[in-house]
Amino acid sequence: MKVWGIVLIVMVCSLCLSEQEEKSITGEKEPEESTAKTITETETPEKNIAKTITETKVSESFMDIEKARELLGETVSIKGVVTAPPGIFRDDVMYIQDSTAGIKVYSRVLNDLDIKLGDVVRIEGVIDRYYENIEIKFLKTEKISILGNETPYPLSLSIKEAKNREGSFIAIEGTVTKVYRNKFFVRDESDEIIVYIDKDTGISISVKTGDRVKISGVISQYKEDIEILPRYDEDIQLID
Repeated sequence: MKVWGIVLIVMVCSLCLSEQEEKSITGEKEPEESTAKTITETETPEKNIAKTITETKVSESFMDIEKARELLGETVSIKGVVTAPPGIFRDDVMYIQDSTAGIKVYSRVLNDLDIKLGDVVRIEGVIDRYYENIEIKFLKTEKISILGNETPYPLSLSIKEAKNREGSFIAIEGTVTKVYRNKFFVRDESDEIIVYIDKDTGISISVKTGDRVKISGVISQYKEDIEILPRYDEDIQLID
């Protein structure tokens, strides 16, 4: 009987010890697994955030227009404010400008878009040369997006300076020297330039030789001639 009692006591003690050891081991491992899971859940959002930031940087990257104008035949992404919206000169043409330069934009889908004067747009397209003018062209509406709107202001330049800013929205002052049916000439101390009135603008020439004028518009080239293209009637102002 004593022997069986001793055996029973030993078995009970062993069982208690095993349960304590199991609880101790289990109690140490569970927090580690939970911690590992928490780290995994924390890392996943961080990776997603990093990916989102990277994608945002790519989608918002763009090139200065001045630099883009030099890359004939290449696809570029640029951003600028609309200085002459579609329909002013033609339904498939508009002009945009950033702080470095301006450029003509050509696309047959422009007429399908609600683009207004002052809209800030981002465009992905190919740089091309058409009748001596540098332009960016694209085919699909998803290649252009409107980012906001701001008032475009012309660069006030001498006529000589303006002639080197093809595609830009500029303002010049001078004296009218010759007047024709759809154009007139203006001269300042530096040079002379043609003010060409595109028939699609509906502008009527009301100046005469000897008038002092301030002209705003975009600079364009036709064959050998550098021209300034007014957009609206108010782009031609008499100076007292």
